Amino acid sequence: MPEMRWTLRILAALILIWAVYFISPHASLYGLAKAVEAKDVTAIEQRVNFRAVRISVAKQVIPAYLIATGRENDLKGLRGQAVVGIGASFADPLIAQYLSPEALAGFLNDPRSVAGGGTSGIALGGGLGMGSIRDAWRLFITAQTRGFRVISFAVPPDRAADEQFRLQMRIKGLGWRLVGIDLPKPVLDRLVQELIKSNPTAS
Repeated sequence: MPEMRWTLRILAALILIWAVYFISPHASLYGLAKAVEAKDVTAIEQRVNFRAVRISVAKQVIPAYLIATGRENDLKGLRGQAVVGIGASFADPLIAQYLSPEALAGFLNDPRSVAGGGTSGIALGGGLGMGSIRDAWRLFITAQTRGFRVISFAVPPDRAADEQFRLQMRIKGLGWRLVGIDLPKPVLDRLVQELIKSNPTAS
């Protein structure tokens, strides 16, 4: 029956579209991992919205910085939103040092490699930790979606939750770009200490 054949073709097409959509963020993450591993700046720039990533990191660093310097009261209510906004500009030079296209590969593979020194930080190694089918499966089952446009991955997949970055990716056109990084506490603490050192009078 012609109607049945057309129905099956449409259904097959919809399943194919869904499968491509479902797989595409994982493929994009793999492409980013390979670019990071190779330190391919051009490929990294194509896969990362650096402005969005820096804002996402600033929103974590500024509150942690204010708490570390005894000014957590500045975070209350609408005033807190303004403080975080102003603080983002204040912290931007430090954040840009870690999150430029050239530095991102080093930051994800070893946060200590940018500022140097110290023992805190989490070395990811092996790109973003996607070196095996087991790692890929862990990424798959721990991925979190927000609607149809945003998905986040916990990396490296073989670490405890408090030792993982969570990479947020947003769909753009036919691909996905990195738009945010949730920092593990050791890395966040390191950035806060670097910010305190670079602004001793402000603390």
